[in-house]
Amino acid sequence: MQFSLSPKFLFRFLLLYACVFSTTVFSQEQKSDSLRDYSFNELYNKFNTSLFKNPSLARVYAEQGLLISKENNNTATTIGAYNMFAKLESELGNTDKAFEYIDKAISLAKQDSKLIASGIYSKFTKANILFSTGQYKKAFKNYTVAYDYYKKEEQEYLMNVISSNIALIKNNLGDHESCIEILSKCLHHYENTPKIERSDNFSRDFRPSCLLGISSAYVKYAIKSPSKKDSLLNIAADYNSIGFKEAIEEKNKSYEISFIINAGIIEEERGNYDKALIELNTASSKIQDYKEPSSLTALYYYKGRSHKKLNELDAAIKYFKKADSISTKNSSNYRMLQGAYYSLIGIYKELNDTDNVSKYQNLYIENQRINAQISQEVRDDIHNIYDLDILDGEISYIKKSNKKAMIVIGLLVIVLVVFFLFYRKQKQKNKVAFDKLVKQLEEKQSFKITNEKTKNAITIDDEKVIQVLKALEKFEEKEWYRNKNCDLAFVAKKAKTNKTYLSKIIHEHKQLKFIDYIRNLRIDYALERLKDDPVFRSYDIKSIAEESGFKSSDMFSRAFVKNTGIYPSYYIKNINKINS
Repeated sequence: MQFSLSPKFLFRFLLLYACVFSTTVFSQEQKSDSLRDYSFNELYNKFNTSLFKNPSLARVYAEQGLLISKENNNTATTIGAYNMFAKLESELGNTDKAFEYIDKAISLAKQDSKLIASGIYSKFTKANILFSTGQYKKAFKNYTVAYDYYKKEEQEYLMNVISSNIALIKNNLGDHESCIEILSKCLHHYENTPKIERSDNFSRDFRPSCLLGISSAYVKYAIKSPSKKDSLLNIAADYNSIGFKEAIEEKNKSYEISFIINAGIIEEERGNYDKALIELNTASSKIQDYKEPSSLTALYYYKGRSHKKLNELDAAIKYFKKADSISTKNSSNYRMLQGAYYSLIGIYKELNDTDNVSKYQNLYIENQRINAQISQEVRDDIHNIYDLDILDGEISYIKKSNKKAMIVIGLLVIVLVVFFLFYRKQKQKNKVAFDKLVKQLEEKQSFKITNEKTKNAITIDDEKVIQVLKALEKFEEKEWYRNKNCDLAFVAKKAKTNKTYLSKIIHEHKQLKFIDYIRNLRIDYALERLKDDPVFRSYDIKSIAEESGFKSSDMFSRAFVKNTGIYPSYYIKNINKINS
């Protein structure tokens, strides 16, 4: 497990851009007495300034903004007021109310085509709230809507902002290489913007956020790439060092602490546990009033890991429990929490404390369910699937002492042994199938090269057949089979023939039914691209399926197994091993 920027921490970072958007979206000014002497923009900016420091005061500004907006029947500023309430309720943890307000804003914007900018801004706010609750896929969808709009409007700096947010989502979902690539481009854009224009185009925290995000992504990438771990951690340390120095210069305490924590994480991943504790204890001494949940969770979790590695079990338990308390209270860092539970299970197992083993095993299972909802990644390489099965059996064995329980446990052990033997046999079968598949792919690629020289040497007499076969060659070269709506009519249109004749030619000259012909092309495409493209391998199964032309991940998986005898996840895992 590793340090990551939490939804709440990132949510605050993302909201810093609100002032950039507000001046272009909400422009009406309304004045009267007391708070009415402020224009809507002034109230909006005061709201953003007070949101994190004094939510009660922020609510006063939001209420006044909504009041003057409704009094003046100003739809644009009413949308802005709903945005304020949505952000406020999200900050207070009232996500249902937050979604209620932001959906009102989006609904209002849809009623008037002149309010498209207000609607896009509301989509951006909704994306931030979705991100803060771990709903990454929905957040990504809303971010891309905003990105497409600002791209059309040629507002490059807003595109850059959204790109950095999308990169952070990718990092949390395991696509670390893509995150690094995007954030590096964002950083490059920032550095190539004239200094005089930076204050208008970027938040004050934009550069340190990019540096911290890149460093964090390299740490995660290192954990998943054991053969390159040292070099990747060195890169992470370089970015972290640059960010730390700049945070000191800018007197940005929150980022200073975050970079110190990240330095401790890097040392822990390097195996320098004493150095890690020095960094993490330094962060503890500086944290004081800075109580950002994700940073606290990471701080305590990695303190626990370091103490555990040093065999200081009491201290390890203390900090793992602190990480648990912070994370569960603030509904964040579920993946790191998974590591804390797993470590506590191991420690209590050593101490023969069966009650706590059972307690944290149940918490682990529940947290695993939450993780599965957040991301399609099954787990973060914490341990083999059989660890939990074995723990289940061991816990039951220890807690049951009567004869009846022993018989049940004995049967469970037998079942487990049988299952394990079956697993080993299946694993061996999968390996044989995988090796055969890789060899076939290599031979196929070699055959393609040779066949390029002779593919035009068609000896069929029927000119119509030749025409259709050449059309199919073009169909395959253009990868039109990746179209989700690629049916017999679609291909017949491309080949300029009718469905019956096309089906007959495919059956006679490809020795395949049409449905098998298309399935084979799609699976072959997936196999070859997964073999050669490391970024494609980092996609989730649904995305790989869609890229290959399948309408769902289930259809893709069934077709993959039918053609290869193994599951896509097994193929990807072993291709990664070959290329690591």
